[in-house]
Amino acid sequence: MDTLLNVHTRRGGKEPSHTGLTSDVSPEVQSPKAENSHTGVSSTFVPKAKDSKKQWFVLRATYGRTEKACEEFKKEGVRTYVPTHYAIREINGKKKRVKEPLLPNIIFVHITRQQANSFLKIPAPTSYYLKFYLDKTREPEKTTGLNPPVVISDSEMENFISATSVPSEHTMMLPKERIHFKSGDEVRIIKGEFKGVKGKVARAAGQQRVAIDMATLGIFVTAYIPSDFMEKIATIQNCYK
Repeated sequence: MDTLLNVHTRRGGKEPSHTGLTSDVSPEVQSPKAENSHTGVSSTFVPKAKDSKKQWFVLRATYGRTEKACEEFKKEGVRTYVPTHYAIREINGKKKRVKEPLLPNIIFVHITRQQANSFLKIPAPTSYYLKFYLDKTREPEKTTGLNPPVVISDSEMENFISATSVPSEHTMMLPKERIHFKSGDEVRIIKGEFKGVKGKVARAAGQQRVAIDMATLGIFVTAYIPSDFMEKIATIQNCYK
């Protein structure tokens, strides 16, 4: 099974998929220690409302164990998403179009915080190669002493999935300093293969594109988007006032 190409669901169904970070674990990727050696969950942990709600957490698998991790989540009916994109590479002297991870070793997981702890705390087998990607821009949590995990909202994640599901070799993840935003207006793409995707108009790699800010992970940019393929979301909303 190619986990880089699919969103996994409880019934084993698939949705289209595609996410640059290095393969080494960064300081943002850490995991709290287990409090209970049998369950991996603290016996003093009192669930909060936000902990029992499914959210899109960003996890990182070490040593290229992305596919293995996705299989473990699938067994428990947990939805995962591993973005990929196409790139032109020279192989044996010939240029070929190959599919690659957009964010190497990164897995987006739709899960509750409690469920996540059961996968990430010792003695769970997955705890040895899966970690939360932490948000270094926020204050440490009192319960763990660590920065909180990066969480992507459902609407942002679905927009990201739509954008990264397009099989294009012209999409990419870039740091903010390599992107010039043309305006502060948010737009929706209304034509072409990226139709329905929302973001901000930006210039990257010499072309006009639509950019989606993915928190501390970087900014995803689409392929070239003509101006007449976009419309301002504010304009659409005003029509209903």
